[in-house]
Amino acid sequence: MPISDATRSRLVALLKEGATNRAIAAELGLDKSTPAYHRRLLGIAPATRTPPPNRSPLTIEQKWATYTRPAEGEGGHLEWTGRRTKVGATPVMTYREHTHTARIVAYRIRTGRDPIGYVKPECGRPDCVAPDHLEDEQGRNRVRSQLGALLGRAPRITECTNGHDVATHRRYASDGSSYCGTCHEDANRARRAAA
Repeated sequence: MPISDATRSRLVALLKEGATNRAIAAELGLDKSTPAYHRRLLGIAPATRTPPPNRSPLTIEQKWATYTRPAEGEGGHLEWTGRRTKVGATPVMTYREHTHTARIVAYRIRTGRDPIGYVKPECGRPDCVAPDHLEDEQGRNRVRSQLGALLGRAPRITECTNGHDVATHRRYASDGSSYCGTCHEDANRARRAAA
């Protein structure tokens, strides 16, 4: 559909000002393919949408702290007051349009690095998000292997009953006893498949 000279000159002016095809089409009552055609014809690069400004002046650690409160009793436990993935499930928060789990943020606060594997509280309180009470898989294995050694539960075998290398696949329960992580994962998968 042909457009008038006045509309064309306004369209060109808007293109040079950096307006988007959609905005130009809305203002001039055109199909959005018309500004796109003229943009290509004039060699003007597509307008980029500027991201929304950061609405929160808080760092991720500061925002995390706003969702925690001391738990009743002693021990330095922290409760999560923010959102969860579902009732009673993983505590999460949104920061700069990304979802973060509260425990991973807390772990980073304490260690300054990303965790390896799942982050879980080692204080005996399953809902705790206190940074000093959380460990990743590597930390849990280290602490639990030390407990197992102190209690005389260190295994002297090199392979599990299914032939997995103990040095690579060994995991530890909270009481310091060891088990094969691969066999444990296989059993869990089989149990889920049967359900």
